[in-house]
Amino acid sequence: MLLTQIISLPISILLFLWMLRIKRDDPFPRGSVTSMLLTGGLCTLVATILTLVFSILVVVANFGLKDVIAVLSDPASYESSDLAAKLRAGSGGPTLLGVFISTFLMTALVEEGLKYLAMRLCLRREGVMKTRMDAVVCGAIVGLAFQVLEDLTYASGDLVTAIFRAFTPFHFLFGAIMGYYYGKYAQSGKKIDGVLALLLPVLIHGFYDFGLKSLELGDMFFLLTLLVLVLMLGLTVFMIVKIRRWSKKGTLSQPLETA
Repeated sequence: MLLTQIISLPISILLFLWMLRIKRDDPFPRGSVTSMLLTGGLCTLVATILTLVFSILVVVANFGLKDVIAVLSDPASYESSDLAAKLRAGSGGPTLLGVFISTFLMTALVEEGLKYLAMRLCLRREGVMKTRMDAVVCGAIVGLAFQVLEDLTYASGDLVTAIFRAFTPFHFLFGAIMGYYYGKYAQSGKKIDGVLALLLPVLIHGFYDFGLKSLELGDMFFLLTLLVLVLMLGLTVFMIVKIRRWSKKGTLSQPLETA
């Protein structure tokens, strides 16, 4: 929806400029921010391709390779319409297990896993990660790049959910959490912090998507969806406030080698 893009894009740009402002006294090496933006955007494309491939594999497993090839070669053929009818008849509507797999595995794990790899790749460049705050900013920028590209192609039949989603820069949130724990891991060397850097964004992202997608299961899940939306908004505001405090007090700005 054009309205959600009009809302979300300025929010993402403002957050990006804020991240650069945090680094104004000790900017990243030349080209590093560009690398973060490019890798974050590339993650969106790769995630879309992987989701499509996984969906095709599911269809092939259920209906056979021959039918799928027939559809791809001639979408207007009788075989194509017949397969579409089979898909509608065989789906039986969404299930709780299906929604869980779709949100936690096909979406959250894939997207956050790709962003985690992108963040680590950017932070490995010499001079990029000097403090824990550098990891937070890097993770946030990668998340914002992912969000901007995803928002350009996002569409929803639910206006309220789409607008709420536009006001909630959740990929920024996931990236900041990822960077916080990865920076903690770089400082402490504790493996649990490295695990949390990926696990927490996956769980929160999956919970968020599950809350939205659960409406497909029936109106009984409306309260869950509303709760998830409110919690996500609150968590996003909380993270923005925390980053502001960390930045002002220098809480995460001690050099890693001396921390």
